Amino acid sequence: MFTFEKTNNNKRRFITWIIFILSIIHMLLFYNKNIKAQEAGHGNNMALRVNHTRGKLLPLDTLPPNAKQVKVGFYGVNIYDLNIISNTYHMTGYIWLRWKGNFDPVKSMTFTNLVEDWSLTKKILMEPSTILSDGSRYQVMRIEGRFFQPFDLRSYPLDKQKLELFIENPTFPYDEVVYLPDMSDTGYDAGLLIPGWQIKGLDTNTYIHDYGTNFGATGAAVSKYSLVKFSFALERHINFFIWKVMLPLFIVLMTNWVTLILKPTLIEVRTAMPATALLTTVFMQQAALDAIPECSTLVLIDKIYVLAYIFIVLTLLQIIWVNTHIDRESQVSIAHMVKVDKVSFAIQIAGFIISITLLLLLHN
Repeated sequence: MFTFEKTNNNKRRFITWIIFILSIIHMLLFYNKNIKAQEAGHGNNMALRVNHTRGKLLPLDTLPPNAKQVKVGFYGVNIYDLNIISNTYHMTGYIWLRWKGNFDPVKSMTFTNLVEDWSLTKKILMEPSTILSDGSRYQVMRIEGRFFQPFDLRSYPLDKQKLELFIENPTFPYDEVVYLPDMSDTGYDAGLLIPGWQIKGLDTNTYIHDYGTNFGATGAAVSKYSLVKFSFALERHINFFIWKVMLPLFIVLMTNWVTLILKPTLIEVRTAMPATALLTTVFMQQAALDAIPECSTLVLIDKIYVLAYIFIVLTLLQIIWVNTHIDRESQVSIAHMVKVDKVSFAIQIAGFIISITLLLLLHN
């Protein structure tokens, strides 16, 4: 009786496994069929993937012969709320245009790096536009808005940045209307200050914005419009790097290196100080990186802290080595280890200074 029940149980288990395996095979076949159907559906819908960019800025080397020229000038008043994390800044300034001809370039003027259209304040100061003594028309406006600026942080905190303003005419092609910068009067207010930054100057360039597409207008030419760029060149104050980055880090490293001039037999103290310096360095790095967004690559400050980690670990390894090889009963052995520690003390400081100097030269 027991043998018969055991045989039935084995049969049930066998049948259960067969059903389970067949279910898995059915699910896999059904999943594969759905995938193929989806791929076939995509194929029927002629799905395409665009793997290349189209738009680009081309330098305006020669003026189009029949294009109407519009002089564009800019005067910066305030720059505030510069946000490295969101890649934006706010700016207030004046823009003026001078042109000849029966058309209005003011209404068609746009800012291509404007973040929010609703936040832009554009106040026309003259209604209608004024006619100057040379017969050209003149209009000036006050603008205030938030603009997008991708920041390059590879050299942070010694990075050099640009705050750019792109002014474009997307109504008339560049061979009909061309924007040219008015360099004679363009500038910025003497009271324009950005905390933590030095303004090195205001640059301007004129381009052809080649979109590389006609935006679906069959038979039309590729869209190319005139564009003027005004760009503030910025540099961080060197005092920020010296007093807020290097000085605290050097103090922590000196706390680490001081252990090398302590008596080699004080193993507990000599071990605790580098460990404390290592933890302090970790927290200092995290605090320093809170001011910038997460980057996929190492920035300058990351590399500086990597060097600090290396020298702290070297100090800790040497302390362990000394503790392993010292003979506490022999004054000769203790004196020898003292000399080794002093030599290492000088070499590590010199090595750190040389390494930092080379690193800064590479990022200059």
